[in-house]
Amino acid sequence: MEWSLAIVALALLAVAGLSRRLSGTPVTPAMVFVAVGVLAGPLVLDEMDVSAAGSTVRTLAEATLALVLFSDAARVDLRKLRRERVLPVRLLALGLPLTIAAGALVGLWLFSALTVTEAFVLAVVLAPTDAALGQAVVTNERVPARIRQALNVESGLNDGICVPLLLIILATAEAESHTPGGGHAVRVVVEEIGYGLLAGVGVGALVAAVVVHAGRRNLIDPAWLQTLSVAGAFLAYGVAAALGGSGFIGAFVAGIAFGHFVRRDTAELTIFNEELGQALNGVTFVVFGAVLLGPALEHLSWSIVAYALLSLTLVRMIPVGIALIGTHARRPTAAHPPLSARQQRVHR
Repeated sequence: MEWSLAIVALALLAVAGLSRRLSGTPVTPAMVFVAVGVLAGPLVLDEMDVSAAGSTVRTLAEATLALVLFSDAARVDLRKLRRERVLPVRLLALGLPLTIAAGALVGLWLFSALTVTEAFVLAVVLAPTDAALGQAVVTNERVPARIRQALNVESGLNDGICVPLLLIILATAEAESHTPGGGHAVRVVVEEIGYGLLAGVGVGALVAAVVVHAGRRNLIDPAWLQTLSVAGAFLAYGVAAALGGSGFIGAFVAGIAFGHFVRRDTAELTIFNEELGQALNGVTFVVFGAVLLGPALEHLSWSIVAYALLSLTLVRMIPVGIALIGTHARRPTAAHPPLSARQQRVHR
């Protein structure tokens, strides 16, 4: 158990040392971190302490996602987004609901014990794309800018959409069982979105004001400049959560507001944010592999494996392909296997 910290550090060192080789291959850093976690966990070597695991994984995941959402959102150009809003709107308004419906149908087909409500709960939980896992795509210059921006916006907002959907499904189930609480669920939905947006805009504007006004007066030590965006991400998440809203919506909206109000290239202001997010991302996936995935592997069945594979492929790909009909998206974007670097340059 005393090797936990050393194992996490060694995994970070190995991935960092091979990061250029991993880039552009089917093997992502997240896969390596999870594999290390499984090997180090109770299923194999049993060298990771799993006490208080639930709170540890949750805290790490929330901190990581807040950082990633803020830094990704800070790169969103609102002017370009207004001109090219078709793709993210299609992905969120059409692709996401179709993905949820497809996931529920596949769940009912593979798991006969599930009720319709349980199938939809499973589908809603698995439908959103993960901003941390998608970071390698949205920061890859070989992917066309409008595609990267659309994926960035979609991955940042789909959690905020799916949380209210989940609450609505649960409220419907409560109403069907004559259990009071439907009104409470609706109030929670409104608070999740409203307070998340309010906290995000307020904190984003505040951080931008500090950067602009304190920067003009030369009050910021260059060594502390990178800390501002990290503090902004955590502040937005914390304020939104304290008010009863979605911390993830708060962090993402704060990043957009920060990038808009600061009126300058945010890349130099979020470098440390992104690097810290990558490090926390690695730690999160190592712990996830050791604490959650490793023990779960003992209970695998063919239906679980089939559902996982379908969720990662057809359940997501077909709805996205349907959502992009009429957008003039090229085949490599809408429905095509990954291209080589040379092919990507040709299609761009």
